[in-house]
Amino acid sequence: MTRYNSGTSLPPELRTAIDRIRKDFSVASVARTAGVKLVRTGNEWKACCPFHDDGTPSFYIYANERRFVCYGCGAEGDVLDFMRRAYGGSVVDAIRALDGGELGPIAAPEPEQPRKDWSKLVARIWGDSQPIAGTPAALYLRNRGIDMDLPDCLRFARLVPPKTPGNGLLAANGPNPLPALVAAVTGPDGSLVAIQRTYVTEDGRKAAVIATEQDRKPKVKYSLGNVRGGAIRLGPAAASITVCEGLEDGLSLAEGLGRPVWVGAGTSMLPAITFPEAVRSVVIGADNDDAGRVAANAAAEAYVARGLSVRVSPPPAPHKDWNAFVMATRGVTA
Repeated sequence: MTRYNSGTSLPPELRTAIDRIRKDFSVASVARTAGVKLVRTGNEWKACCPFHDDGTPSFYIYANERRFVCYGCGAEGDVLDFMRRAYGGSVVDAIRALDGGELGPIAAPEPEQPRKDWSKLVARIWGDSQPIAGTPAALYLRNRGIDMDLPDCLRFARLVPPKTPGNGLLAANGPNPLPALVAAVTGPDGSLVAIQRTYVTEDGRKAAVIATEQDRKPKVKYSLGNVRGGAIRLGPAAASITVCEGLEDGLSLAEGLGRPVWVGAGTSMLPAITFPEAVRSVVIGADNDDAGRVAANAAAEAYVARGLSVRVSPPPAPHKDWNAFVMATRGVTA
């Protein structure tokens, strides 16, 4: 079997096979074959997650049964990501198993292991970071059409890319430190529990990434620490809070609304945001695509179950998210 290192992009023949598998096999059909008990909810399917000990359904299949996400453990992806999580192995192994019909029940999830304590590293990175004004991180946000005074929960640092095997950010840039926007993620009591890093270039653009076998959808945002339940707070707690899933969207909303906006550290973490007792209503600034609608609906269900009043507010079509709307309105290109 051919092996691909972390610095190699996907070869054409593997890309063709991946595209064929995504077309021929839906996540829903593969999940059913693997023993996942799916229940229809609107245009989506939901179930107890097969990848962690899930007492209430937090696993959703959406986008015409082509994508999945779990709002409990954070698992997400397409049919190949499902296969690799369910049975292990490489993308090539997953393709061969699907083509050969070699699917069986998924093994029961193992008991959750204690989370690694990243608090000291989080505190050190945050303490060593500098004010954001005049840095590539500030320039990145200005290039996204954000003109407001930037809050103190955003800082700047030069950080090495995560060393995850096959990491597309690492493959594109090497192991040396890169400019990074560092956002503080605070817990329900307002204490620092995690950070979110957005890697950028010196001229304020997203850092380069390369797709690899291990990282087919490379990203520039990485969280560190216990983000579940926390939020990037772009303003104090109030009776009514606006929430969203992306920092750029949150800043766009905060600037436009002039009110507190809290940002989940990743799409799967949006339903898990924990609010102080003072919060009575939540407006969800949803993304305007399938993934955004599923995330917003899952968050709305979670918030209503806690007794909160909830309203979902996506941007006007055809804009994918609130930052895209602001950029289009102001004639800004990323």
